[in-house]
Amino acid sequence: MTNRERQGWTIVGGFFLAQFFIVGSGYDTAGVFFTPLLNHFHWSRTQLSMLVSAISLAAAVMGPGIGWLLDRVESTWVVTIGAAVCGIAFLMAASAHSLVWMVSAYALIGVGAAASVMTPCYYVIGNWFEERRGLAMTLAVTGIEIGGTVMALVVAYVIAHAGWRTAYLALAAPVILLVVPAMALVVRSRPDTSIGAVAGAAGPHGAHGGDLSQPGLEVGVALRERSFWLIAASYLVYALGATALIVHLVPYLIGIGLAAERAALVLSIMLAFNVIGKPALGALADRFGIRLIYGLNLVAVGLGFLFLLSARHPAMLALFVLVYGLSCGAPIGLMPTILADAVGLRRFGTLIGLLVTLGVIGSAAGPIVAGIVFDRTGSYVGIFYLFTVALLIAGFLPAGCILFREREAAAAPVPQAAS
Repeated sequence: MTNRERQGWTIVGGFFLAQFFIVGSGYDTAGVFFTPLLNHFHWSRTQLSMLVSAISLAAAVMGPGIGWLLDRVESTWVVTIGAAVCGIAFLMAASAHSLVWMVSAYALIGVGAAASVMTPCYYVIGNWFEERRGLAMTLAVTGIEIGGTVMALVVAYVIAHAGWRTAYLALAAPVILLVVPAMALVVRSRPDTSIGAVAGAAGPHGAHGGDLSQPGLEVGVALRERSFWLIAASYLVYALGATALIVHLVPYLIGIGLAAERAALVLSIMLAFNVIGKPALGALADRFGIRLIYGLNLVAVGLGFLFLLSARHPAMLALFVLVYGLSCGAPIGLMPTILADAVGLRRFGTLIGLLVTLGVIGSAAGPIVAGIVFDRTGSYVGIFYLFTVALLIAGFLPAGCILFREREAAAAPVPQAAS
């Protein structure tokens, strides 16, 4: 293994750690906090759904700016400051006495997550990897589900024995003590020329900033291409459904008869299957093509929703945990992979920032829509059926994408046969 390869995989490990303690703790523990906060503050389910939505809305606002910044500033500073902001936000949540304060804390988590992991993870890994980009992306974001699995159990235990405020302190400590130093020491925007250039190596702007020497589309051109919008539409649908389910799965399972601790265990087991599913689907995308695997991935997520609707039967609940667990997290890594392949790396920071923003808008809307539907109908069935149909349709969209290398091949002059 070369020094560049070793440093690249070390960066993947650093982002894995950040995803574990920031996104895994911020998003995937929300369902575990749901009932304790409901009982303590007597907020409605719609109001509680605003917490995770606040993460998404704040990240949506920050996304384009973070993408633009990454094209111009060394990513080390961006991710380190972002991680520190997340640690402060968890401390704020532990001291909350009102809905406004709690929503503000979750919004600050969104700001920090956007700056530390959401956009920078894809941007940096996209620059460091080419041939194994799918595997590298999915390994890094596997930290979300492993973090969610571990921290959901930790939070449930701490809440049961010390209360929800102490549980938020347990989320803050590793971010401040582990993630912030790791981001400062490990993350670099792209390889130095002395380490060895690959796709993403230093160009005219040196070790950071946009690299105009790299192949790829300019922002305006990419936004006029159907590939960008097919990827955007498919990811928006995924974000709507997947984030809604993260927030409402535990309440849904409690509503159909499971005990609270068992419902939390189902969530943790489901998330644990992502440890297998994410890197496996990333490796399959590298081998069989990102369009095929990304599309099949979205179809599998839709089928998971379908199985959940029959989860009163133990066999269907087990099938949901298996199918949805293996598939639900992989689009987070496969979306930036197909985007990089479709538009190239020249303006990847800005373009991935736009798609992350669109995705977090979906993440913000999904839980609120599901909460509103439940508050008005007393059931999640209708909204879960809608997510099922939308995801099955979205699975066919990646097939219409044109990859950048195909575009270059089509534009290349055809050699003339000698007369």
